[in-house]
Amino acid sequence: MKTNTVIAAVAASLMVGATFAQDEAASETVPATTDSSKSVKSSHSFSTLPFCRLVEQPAEVKKPNGEWIQAEEGRFYPLGTSYRTHQGGKLVLSFGATSSATIEGESAFSTRLQPINGSSRTIVLAYGTVSLSLADNLPEGAFFVTAPGFTVRNPAGDSRFSYETTPNGDRAVVRCVTGSLALSGRHFDIQSMRAADEVVITSEHDYLVTILEGTSGDYVVKLDQGVRTGVEVDEAGGVKNVVTKDALDWHLSPKTKVVINRAVPSIGERMAVHTMAFDAAGELQSDRVFCEGRAEINSGELVVKAASSDELAKRAAEAAETTEEAAVEEPASEGGGAESSSEVSSDE
Repeated sequence: MKTNTVIAAVAASLMVGATFAQDEAASETVPATTDSSKSVKSSHSFSTLPFCRLVEQPAEVKKPNGEWIQAEEGRFYPLGTSYRTHQGGKLVLSFGATSSATIEGESAFSTRLQPINGSSRTIVLAYGTVSLSLADNLPEGAFFVTAPGFTVRNPAGDSRFSYETTPNGDRAVVRCVTGSLALSGRHFDIQSMRAADEVVITSEHDYLVTILEGTSGDYVVKLDQGVRTGVEVDEAGGVKNVVTKDALDWHLSPKTKVVINRAVPSIGERMAVHTMAFDAAGELQSDRVFCEGRAEINSGELVVKAASSDELAKRAAEAAETTEEAAVEEPASEGGGAESSSEVSSDE
């Protein structure tokens, strides 16, 4: 019985190895004239393996566990391969009939290693600029762009990602050229960026500080504000304590900024977080400190909010109404005084 089990396991592993070997063979034997669209079922599906559609040297590839070699136009490369170009070079990697990533100059990225029958694709930014062109009708969760400090999900249409490592940390510029995309990281979430929207994301090397700066467009970043406790009354009149998650919807527009500071506690695993939001004039508009998952450790909003324009208008109207009432009463009082004076004169 055990022998049959072992034989079955070996046979299964040989079949997997044969499949991978066929994929590897395909990447070596497909001629440059191959049309990658033949393996695509629809406009929003992906080829089994990415296809190198255009190469202008110098451009290189590195397969998983391999070394950098010259990229070849018309080749399929396995998932997990890294791609880079040098000054004067250009490379276009096709994921399907309507999905491609382009790099040129000093740029590099890689595809994420995953099962070849997976329905989604992910690219990992390394440095330089990656221009992405995808179908507008990709299903939810079909494509991701990742970096250590954030993840872009559901990019549709054209988008551009510039990424660099500086002495102080990482700096990324994410621009939605056409279509839309969503972007999130620890303690922040941008649910929708549209055409011409752009954000600059700066992170320190330890990723304890993240700064979001608006440079183009106007969109909302949902900023984590910790959790708080409250009470909930059910239909039967029962009262129970509930914990809800707080978030600040902050509009990122040119020159506005969000700063997130994190601290790892010396005791325990719950991170302390300090979030700040600044307007275009550099004025602090929101300030909050909390501990992840701890409702009892939450400062609440520390910035004293000025009276809203509606409140100010209401107060002005009330003040004006009071003034008018006083003005109406005043002539009557004066008239009464004159009448008394007249009566005195008459008596005299």
